[in-house]
Amino acid sequence: PLERVRLVAQTTSPHLSSFAGAREVLAKEGWIGMWRGNGLSVLRAASSKAILFSVQDGVRLVIGNDFVAGSAAGVAATIVTYPLDLLRTRAAGGLGNVGVLTHTRNIIREGGFLALYRGVQPTLLGAVAFEGTRFGSFGYLQRRTPDHWVMPAVNGTLASLIAGMLLYPNDTIRRKLQYATDDKGYWRVCADLYAEGGLARLYRGGALYAAKSVPSAAVQFAIYHWLKRWNRDTE
Repeated sequence: PLERVRLVAQTTSPHLSSFAGAREVLAKEGWIGMWRGNGLSVLRAASSKAILFSVQDGVRLVIGNDFVAGSAAGVAATIVTYPLDLLRTRAAGGLGNVGVLTHTRNIIREGGFLALYRGVQPTLLGAVAFEGTRFGSFGYLQRRTPDHWVMPAVNGTLASLIAGMLLYPNDTIRRKLQYATDDKGYWRVCADLYAEGGLARLYRGGALYAAKSVPSAAVQFAIYHWLKRWNRDTE
């Protein structure tokens, strides 16, 4: 539900507060509308995180740099899962009852299969910066904190908040590009968004992102590192 309201705020209803956006979703779609696009979100998250953590670990072992490894992992995960990300934005960013299959048919009809990669360039650049900063910060924090089972959760949360809030404007711009039906470029969309409401418009939904990121990142990093430790111990 937090992600649904955030996407609506970023794309179709930037004039509404988070609470007003939630009320509008409830009024037009009911409680089930809060979970619109959630199936795509879960499918994308499962595949994306699997690629992200495994590639990051593998590259880091070879080159020994958390930032570069995180950036490479972000690129790999984006290339594989981007169509799911685009469809999720289309499904969850708008208000109404248009289904995922309808969105898929419309996108492919408009521009062929490659249209499923619309707006991929800023997403790739964002993945390089975001995952590089996140894993770089995580590695830095891990090396300077006690070896305790809770620290991956704490450090993963801090690293995700640092990277996410620094690069949140890029996320707003890429969501707008994904949802748009015209051919505006990245900087034109950036200028239009800034004209709508300044820097605050580019950070619309940022508080919801932070609220969602705390439990999400904590669970991801804690479970992944617990499983690595358990696997190492059993071997």
